[in-house]
Amino acid sequence: MRNRLVPSILLAAVCGFVWQIAYAGPILTLALVPLVLVQQGRRSLGRAQARFAVALAYYLAGSHGIPLAAAVFFGPGDHWIEGVVLWLASSALLASGWAFVDKAWKAAAVMLFDALMPPMAFFDWISPLTASGVLFPDWGLFGVAALLVGISVAPWLHQKRALVFLPILPIVWNLVYLSIPMHPNIGAPRYPQKSLVIQSMNLHLGPSTHSILENFNRLRSWVATADQHKKAQVLLLPETLLTWWPGNAHYIEQHVPQGQTWLVGASIPLKQPGLFADGIEEVTDHGSRMVFASVLPVPVSMWRPWHTPTGDSFGRMDYKAFWWQKPVRTDGKSMMAEICYDQLLPFSWLEVALYRPDTVLLTSNVWWAKGTGAPQIQRASAWAWSRLSGSTDIEAENA
Repeated sequence: MRNRLVPSILLAAVCGFVWQIAYAGPILTLALVPLVLVQQGRRSLGRAQARFAVALAYYLAGSHGIPLAAAVFFGPGDHWIEGVVLWLASSALLASGWAFVDKAWKAAAVMLFDALMPPMAFFDWISPLTASGVLFPDWGLFGVAALLVGISVAPWLHQKRALVFLPILPIVWNLVYLSIPMHPNIGAPRYPQKSLVIQSMNLHLGPSTHSILENFNRLRSWVATADQHKKAQVLLLPETLLTWWPGNAHYIEQHVPQGQTWLVGASIPLKQPGLFADGIEEVTDHGSRMVFASVLPVPVSMWRPWHTPTGDSFGRMDYKAFWWQKPVRTDGKSMMAEICYDQLLPFSWLEVALYRPDTVLLTSNVWWAKGTGAPQIQRASAWAWSRLSGSTDIEAENA
């Protein structure tokens, strides 16, 4: 077993790490399945430990940027310790189910369980389920079902081809068997013809500060930049550019050109004092309304259901999780949004796969994630899942 365990751990770590390299992560992620299944030994406990170790290596390598990101995102203080705890705990949590995967159908069950069941679903980065978008573009939920069924029945169909489960041949196993029902246009997702002209705007503003004057100058700066995009019918701006207090809302509404719509990422106050939505406001020259809200804002930092909101707009705000989103139709076309952390979560993308909107809006802040690999993982995840739903994705970031 040791002869297989060490190479399997190393290969699993590589498969987790490559999520930060273009789109390699979603393409290679299914290698985790044979790397876990190949573990054998005399004792069942030893086999379970080996399977857990392989999966743990995958998740630790893929999410190794969490400690650094937490140190920046949580603000001043020794928050790197919290980041290390989150990194180790979430990786161990996601790897725990794989300890029981001694058959291929159990691998499919664990993938689905981790994607849908709390608390695993809250941290299910780099899920092998993402490969459904690579292998079955434009299939929607049928693509997810095809992936799970394919994994479950592959050993039965190939029971006389034992080499298929060697760690050195996972790509052959993926592409030869699972490519049979592949969509013929795998090279590209569906790009619908839209009458809307949506343009995104990337910014380099960094975070808000505790200075009212600096924040107002920051607001004036990005509004002036947005004013220059006259040709866009709809302008998409990044996540949480400001808090949607009445004064800020009025200022923006006064600057939106007639006939144009701005989709502004904002922290939006809710009816419960001190509680906010990480949402998107649809703003025109005659008013605004919240059209999207984050399914799950960043756990522990933004989403803290155990904490009583204080309403301190200059401290750590408390955000509501909205759990389920539906498309919004504009000019006859449907849109959905994946706001920052949502882009990493399979259960959020499964909602997109169900509705299959024409466009998916991707908004985020990445100033806190420099050097962590998180932005690359977000893009790779969004690429694969958008392929699955056949949707066009439009991205706006604040660096």
